[in-house]
Amino acid sequence: MALDVQEYKNMGHARRVAYVSLRISEMLGFDEEEKKKVYYSALLHDIGKGDIYEDFYTEEWWKHADRGSKIVLKLPFGENFSEIIRYHHENYDGSGHFKLKGDEIPLGAQIVFISDQFDIRYTSLSHKEREYNIRENLKECVETNIGKMFNPLVSKALLELMKQEKFWLDYKFFDIKSILNKIEPKDTIPIGIDELENIAEAFADIIDTRSRFTYEHSRGISNLAYQMAKVLGYDEETSRKIRVAGLLHDLGKLAVPNSILDKPGKLTEEEFMVMKSHVYYTKIILKEIGGIDEIAEWAANHHEKLDGSGYPEGLRGYEMGDIDKHIAVCDIFQALTEDRPYRKGMSTKEAIRIIEKEVKNGKLNGESLEILKKVVF
Repeated sequence: MALDVQEYKNMGHARRVAYVSLRISEMLGFDEEEKKKVYYSALLHDIGKGDIYEDFYTEEWWKHADRGSKIVLKLPFGENFSEIIRYHHENYDGSGHFKLKGDEIPLGAQIVFISDQFDIRYTSLSHKEREYNIRENLKECVETNIGKMFNPLVSKALLELMKQEKFWLDYKFFDIKSILNKIEPKDTIPIGIDELENIAEAFADIIDTRSRFTYEHSRGISNLAYQMAKVLGYDEETSRKIRVAGLLHDLGKLAVPNSILDKPGKLTEEEFMVMKSHVYYTKIILKEIGGIDEIAEWAANHHEKLDGSGYPEGLRGYEMGDIDKHIAVCDIFQALTEDRPYRKGMSTKEAIRIIEKEVKNGKLNGESLEILKKVVF
């Protein structure tokens, strides 16, 4: 879901590309391991997008595939997907960015590419256009690019799929996730604290590169929160879980447009409502992952206040855990000391003075502030 909310102008893109890629893999007779490779590569194909949304085929656009291939190496078994992601925008005739041609391009990358282009073209049409001649239009698009953009074998498989009514019904179904749950390759990857930290690091890369003003923000908070946990005497595993919560606390910002994240002036009321929604999405995304409920709470409650004036749930102090309160203080300190579009970062002393006022006004936890002081001074 994290990568789907990142596609806020084309919601569900990653899952639809994964669906089409998986179906093509089946048509080509791939074994289970090959299908897994293509399926997960398709889900993650835009993991390196960062703040690129509309500038197709610019130099920056091509870089996202290369960036994604490096980010994915931090994930468990990411080496299986890296090459496919790196080359998923190569043209079959060698006119792509990396100048690979024909069989030089991994077959999995060619499958993800045609699936990606299929979905981009379909979703770029208006609702009315989708209802009339869409199948013929997409068929023509594929056929005219055989041997140019697209691999002939892969193209033939997609064209055969497009003859099936079930393919279209599945592809256009409002809950594509439920379709994928039934057909996706079954795979269980054991996740311990080491793997969890690696996954969190990868997503922190995605979050922080969305905006030059928040670059390293998630790492800054995670390091502060981890150091505070050690001062408080938490065991190493709990301290590392707190670090993971810091890395993922802004995961929901993938759903916030860069025009808001990078706005140089004050946000309008409507823009601020969109900005505030990021913590809601953080919790929704993390709650989808089994076994990390406490991390989801720590990560998503960092804008709550003791007096109930925070968001998104308006929790009061007695409804918040100690770690929620500690991360909330870390977030404010880190934000105040960073450069933002509308101001320069404050000194440590200036930031602490502002937090002290918030403690005095009953909004932030005093114990958390005292621990923070031990870490930053």
